[in-house]
Amino acid sequence: MPMNIFQDTLRRIAERVEGTLAVSLVGTDGIPIDSWGTADKASLEAMSAELGAFVKSSQRPQNASPSGTIQQIAVVSDETVAILSRVTTEYYLLLLLAREGNFGRGRFELRKAGLALEKELL
Repeated sequence: MPMNIFQDTLRRIAERVEGTLAVSLVGTDGIPIDSWGTADKASLEAMSAELGAFVKSSQRPQNASPSGTIQQIAVVSDETVAILSRVTTEYYLLLLLAREGNFGRGRFELRKAGLALEKELL
């Protein structure tokens, strides 16, 4: 059975970025649409919800940044790095890396995948 475009894209990101724990396509509501990886599902959903809420609040007119729409956010903790990368106004890719994961490659692959997925989501 062939994988859908989302699963295939998420799998390719995970394979290309060293240290990937999970990668997910999430809505700005923080709800994952599709995910790939070995990270605990509950922690991935919690991270999605927190970052989704941050993005959503930053998009409100009274909070709008003069520098434009958020394209990427990185949150670094003691053990992991989470990178949220914009696909459309409603969807983001979330990459959860081990602390020693390849941050630069992760940002690059998310941006590249975002451009490809944008066509599917509009």
